[in-house]
Amino acid sequence: MTTVTLKKEERKALSLQDGCVGIHESSNEDNIFNSLHSLEIEEKNLIEQKENLKALLQQLESKAKEEIEKRSRKIEGLNSDVSDLKRKVKKFANWANSNSPLGSSEADP
Repeated sequence: MTTVTLKKEERKALSLQDGCVGIHESSNEDNIFNSLHSLEIEEKNLIEQKENLKALLQQLESKAKEEIEKRSRKIEGLNSDVSDLKRKVKKFANWANSNSPLGSSEADP
């Protein structure tokens, strides 16, 4: 009878171990699924953040290009104004030199 009792105790011990393994496996499965879920959420957030940053970068690049074009047009206008002013200054300088008393007295003798 002692042998049968030991077998029953062994079966109880094995049964308890199986229960613990089942709980442990269930816990591991939960951890795995929770980890996967967390990774999926993080991945979605990162993808969204990446798309937002790409859009922002595109807006900033566009704004920078517009500013470059604006300043280039302004510089072209200023270059044109400077050229016109130089031409006018030269014209008036030539006129003033040709009508100056020094210029006339040198031409008179």
